[in-house]
Parts: sequence; structure tokens; C-alpha cells
Amino acid sequence: MSCFKSLAVSLAFLLLTTGRLVQAQTYPQLLETAAGHLRQQHYCEATTTFARAFTDSTQVGPFDLYTGASAAAQCAGGQHQALRWLFQLTRQPNVPVSAQDVDQMAQDPSLRSLHDFPEWPQFLARLRQAAANRAAEAYRAASEWQRTTLENALPTPTTHSFYVAARPGFALYYAPVDTVQVPYLVYVPPTYDPTQPTPLLVYLHGGIVSTTQFQAADPSVTHEPIFAAAAAQNALVLYPFGRRSFGWLEQRVALENIRTMVKQVKQRYHVDRQRVYLGGMSNGGTAAYWYACQSPAGFAGFFALSAKPTSAFGPLKFGSLRRGAPLYSLHAQDDEQVAYHEVLATYSQQQNIAQQWHFASLPTGGHGFLYGPGGPAALNALLGQLLKQTAR
Repeated sequence: MSCFKSLAVSLAFLLLTTGRLVQAQTYPQLLETAAGHLRQQHYCEATTTFARAFTDSTQVGPFDLYTGASAAAQCAGGQHQALRWLFQLTRQPNVPVSAQDVDQMAQDPSLRSLHDFPEWPQFLARLRQAAANRAAEAYRAASEWQRTTLENALPTPTTHSFYVAARPGFALYYAPVDTVQVPYLVYVPPTYDPTQPTPLLVYLHGGIVSTTQFQAADPSVTHEPIFAAAAAQNALVLYPFGRRSFGWLEQRVALENIRTMVKQVKQRYHVDRQRVYLGGMSNGGTAAYWYACQSPAGFAGFFALSAKPTSAFGPLKFGSLRRGAPLYSLHAQDDEQVAYHEVLATYSQQQNIAQQWHFASLPTGGHGFLYGPGGPAALNALLGQLLKQTAR
């Protein structure tokens, strides 16, 4: 009997501790469990798990609520719970939804069981209003952004004897090429002093192949990590905008127009002409490789993040990196778009002649590591090395 009693006590303890472990699951773990139920089409189990996760209201996001509602709508008797979560979604601040998103939700087959409830059209109406409010706010922010950046722009000076003061922040300019008005930003750090020569960082953004229009009207560009890094380094930033039909991957004229922009910036701001650097992320980093290898004159150094060391304009002349302006590159080993092992192979092959190519890697972070938790610090450290090596 004592053996059976001991076994019973052990089982009771196991059930108790297992229950505690379940209760101790974190919000991400609960979402992962719910996702597993959804993959198996166990909608009621998924609904129960979502309900447990949503007890932590501080972490609930609109996408999670929508997914939970989708599960509940497909669980027998779960329609009222689905509608409660959908209405909770509409009360989230600044719901990231567009009118097109609402149209897709209205046709979502996973929510079809809700269509006969009187709350369904009310939900869609609220969401359409949220989308309209979001669009109006985006338009207002874009208009204010363009007005401010144009006001911050400095006129072309008539004399080079002195430089005028510039407002900290962003100024918008254009460098026309034929019939194309190519926009670019200049970022001025709070510490900028027009009486003192200041380093200039030319930063080429990624996503050229998927960008159909110049994104000069989008104020979210201010969140690019390069600007905070430049502020830490007391550096100006020249930020050109590119697009698929006029970008630095396949249009040589767009690549070379960057020099025109640099010239214009030097006319308006007190740039240290011995400390002008060019770099970029992804497509922009690929362009930085081209400049470092094919056209390095006028630049004190280069940097490339998550970039492929190739060019559509012909083989790169890695011998240019034997001496002179250095190139610093940084790549995540789990990059899913530009394979790390391919970049490492090129570096290993060219290392003997490209002695000024300083290659470093991060164990994780993916192609967009720059926008992850450690990305800004990694960029700041890289720029610190580059600027320190080339300091006079």
C-alpha cells in the first residue's frame, strides 16, 4: 500500500507543478502554443490559450486580437468571444489598419460565422473610421514634415567666406538629373557649429528594388538608426532617396548623382572635407562597395551593412582597398537574404589584396539586424571605429 500511496503523492505533485508551469508561461509562449493549435485546426483549444494570454493586457496587440478572434469565430459557441476581441481591437490606440485591410477583413472566410450578428457591421464601421483617422493623421504628418524640412533648407550661398547657422533636424533638398527631381535629406545634429568643420556621413538606404517612388514625404525616415548614430558622433548626414527606376543598384546616373549632392551639401554646411564617409544598408551597402572599389576619391572611408559585395556595373576592383580609404562591413551570420557564407567567401578570397576591408559579423539579427535591439549600438560602434581610424 505504501508504494501506491507514494505513487499517488508523486502524481499529485507532478500535476501541481505542471499546472504551475502552464500558469507561468510567458505571453510569447502562450501565443506560440495557440499558433500550434491553429496549425492543427484545433480552434477551441487555440481560443482558450488566447484567452489566457490576453489576461496580460499590457502585451496584447491588434494583430494578436485579430488572430484570437479568428480562432474563436471558428470554435462552436465562440462567436461572442470573437466579437469582444474584435471590438477590443478597435479601441487600441492608432490601430495600424488601412481601408484596404478592412475590405480584406470583411471577406475573411475565418470570420464568416460572425456576419449574421448585428455587431459585425458595427465592428466594420468602427474599423473603417479608425482607418480613415489614421490616413488623415498620416496626411497631416506628411504635410507638416514636408513644410518643416523645406523651411529648414538653407539657400545656396553667394560667398564661401562663412557658413550660416542651421536648425538642428532635417532639411530637404533636390538634385535634378534631366527631368528627375531627386530628393535628399540633410540631418544636422544638435551640436553642429557652423564655425567648425564637421564630418559628413552619406547614407544610402536599402529596399531600392521594392521602392516605386521616392519616399521623401514619409516622416518615418527619421527613425533610421543612422541619425541617432550621427548625433552621437557629431556628424552631418546626407540621406539620398532612391527608387527602383532611379536607384544606385542598376542606374549608373543615380549612383554618380550622389557626388552632386555631396557638392551641394559642402556649399551650405561646414563640412570637414577630409572626413566625408559613404555607406549604406542592404542595396545601399552594395553601392558603398562599388564606391570603395571603383570610385573612392573624395571619401575618407566606407561602411556596408547586410550588403552583397558585387556590382551590376562590372567586377569590383578590390585592389583599391589595398591602401587608402578603409571599408568597414558588418553582416549577421543568419542573414536570410544575403547569405553570410557568400560574403565571407568573397572577403576571404580578396583579403590579401583588400587589406583595408575590415569585415565583422554578428551571430544573429538577420538581414535587418540594424533595426533590431542591438542594431543601433552596433552601427554606432562601427562608425566610431571608422571615424577614429581616419581622424587626423
